[in-house]
Amino acid sequence: MAYPGGKNGSGVYQTIINQIPPHETYIEPFLGSGAILRMKRPSTLTIAIDIDSAVIESFTARSIPQGTTLIVGDAVLLLRAMEWEGNEFIYVDPPYLMETRSTKGKIYRCEFSTRKQHLELLTLLRAIPPRVDIMISGYPNALYDDELHGWRTLEFQAMTRGAKAATEKLWMNYPQPVLLHDYRYLGKDFRERERIKRKQIRWRKRLDRMDTLERTALLSAIQDLREAV
Repeated sequence: MAYPGGKNGSGVYQTIINQIPPHETYIEPFLGSGAILRMKRPSTLTIAIDIDSAVIESFTARSIPQGTTLIVGDAVLLLRAMEWEGNEFIYVDPPYLMETRSTKGKIYRCEFSTRKQHLELLTLLRAIPPRVDIMISGYPNALYDDELHGWRTLEFQAMTRGAKAATEKLWMNYPQPVLLHDYRYLGKDFRERERIKRKQIRWRKRLDRMDTLERTALLSAIQDLREAV
């Protein structure tokens, strides 16, 4: 799906998914092209929100992960009304601040362009209990840096729809995860991802050749290591 600001580009969705910790409920309040929702491993429960009914309608007609709820509505109002259990992960990818865009005109059917709107969103996200993991994406800007002071950040290079290089930035209210929700895109670039995939294939073959008890013992040791992290 072609969509302004979509995260479909090579290296973009992989970088984002490699920063997502384990969770049960995935919430994407500015769905847009839904690249992260579509590319990541499905969660037990997914809530996808967009104020543009055409966006939601396009997903209704497609194959979406089981357990997904699609909602047409205002992201800020809906997030404000939610009750949090602590097993949620929120990925927030709003239309970027107008002052950071190369195109200053309207590019979405339902814009989110004023500093006041962004400030309201950031204030709301800061008020969500810290046991809920939150990631926000945007172009580097002082407003987000000031309002999200103390959040972990990550910058990486991406390409705009006009094939121009752009720096994307992530703000996260949680430390660097030591466990991930989805390991399929592990690696900083295509070459490293392919190297890791080849290593996974080799290890699976080795495990398949092992005696059942030996394989179980090894997997048990790996599980002990995971629990100790």
